[in-house]
Amino acid sequence: MSKAIVIGYLAKVSAANVNASHTEGNVVVAKKVTLPDGSTIPYISGQAIRRMLRDRLEELGYPLSEPFAKVSGQEVTPPVRPWEFADEDLFGYLDPSGGRRRTSPVRVSAAVGLFPFQGDRDLGTRSFERFGQTMAAGGNMFETELYANLFKGTVLVELERVGVFKPLETGEKGEKALPADERKKRLQALLEALNLLWGGGRTARMLTDLSPRFIAYSRLKVKHPVFLEALVCRYEENKYWLELEPLKNALDKFAAYREDTLFGLEPGVWGNEEEIRQALQDDGEVLTVHEVIEKAKSDLDSLWNGSSA
Repeated sequence: MSKAIVIGYLAKVSAANVNASHTEGNVVVAKKVTLPDGSTIPYISGQAIRRMLRDRLEELGYPLSEPFAKVSGQEVTPPVRPWEFADEDLFGYLDPSGGRRRTSPVRVSAAVGLFPFQGDRDLGTRSFERFGQTMAAGGNMFETELYANLFKGTVLVELERVGVFKPLETGEKGEKALPADERKKRLQALLEALNLLWGGGRTARMLTDLSPRFIAYSRLKVKHPVFLEALVCRYEENKYWLELEPLKNALDKFAAYREDTLFGLEPGVWGNEEEIRQALQDDGEVLTVHEVIEKAKSDLDSLWNGSSA
């Protein structure tokens, strides 16, 4: 019986600050985490990734629950109709009264940069001359930390919880469950949302495509973020090179629990593209990213019909 699907992905950022931290003076600081050697790497928070996925779901035709929430002071009470709103189903909610709470079936890691932050900054200015004043009046100057990096992320979905709502989650007496076809459609829409991923701050001048350049998809008999620490890269000859040993080790470690596995990579990004294809072909099909998304959607059609879950 399938318990989860797990997706590991790598997204390329050429020059941006997708998810800023705080402001220091006139500098917009990038979110960063410090490594044991004292260097720092940028990251995009899991909350930001979830926000982007919600927005893409809305664009795919799924209305969000947020416009129907009740706001009182600092408290936001969601509508608590997960059978109606896919975002409440997939991403959970909390009634501030404490009576109703749904933990997200979709678990998302932060997207973590694989290379150290180099201290680059973008300089922005606003001239008061554009507002009818003289050039001598000057203007504003501000800076934004930015980076070029490759980000790794993981998504894990608890399959048996998608479209199934317990009494403690809804405040109703009995358990409610959506038809199998609707559960599958919501999962397939989530995959498409990942395929269309973009967003974050400063998109007016630092637009970024966060859709995967490499993706690993696996349907599992257990719940485990198989690929979370398995995606490692180096940069040589103006190309990214995927380190295969950590990934192969993770695949071997969970071979007994993997029911279906797929890999996708974008042509022209990887210096060792052919080596990747050869190394992974025994563990699953190696396709392009969009082909993996479509194949994974088809794989989900086998759920809840007696064949796999």
